[in-house]
Amino acid sequence: MSTEQGTSWRAGDLEAIRSALGIPVSAASIGAIGRAMADLERDYPAGIAVAVECLERIAAIDQQLASAPVAAEPVVTKTSRKGAAGPVPAELPKRKLDVIEFATELLIEEVETEYALPESQGLSLAAQRRQQVEALLLVLPGLRVWQPQAAPRFQGRLERS
Repeated sequence: MSTEQGTSWRAGDLEAIRSALGIPVSAASIGAIGRAMADLERDYPAGIAVAVECLERIAAIDQQLASAPVAAEPVVTKTSRKGAAGPVPAELPKRKLDVIEFATELLIEEVETEYALPESQGLSLAAQRRQQVEALLLVLPGLRVWQPQAAPRFQGRLERS
């Protein structure tokens, strides 16, 4: 496939489009991608360069995502400790009246630690990838229907009582 302006599809672009958009492998979906590529070549040949550039960016982002560390260790952001103000006496109060007079909260030690996960580069790369996929779909809009739809997060039926 070549055009008058010298821009053409490369051999692996069909598969690159399929994997970038997450389109499942089937004869119908491969045919739809081929038709979308042919339509773009016929109607807007300059758009091929835009699509190829998007595919290259998506491939670079995918490569970065694959090499990114999976999970980072949590970082301690704050630690607070409550405990006995002094040494614990050898003999603790035994009668109810003695317990009321004795400050038992001094015997309890409470430790509170707050953790935070360090910022992951994966989130920003995933956002950049989504932007490139949207740019590719602007050039090849007919392929949007072939993308798998995400299941709704919450399903259920609302009923009034």
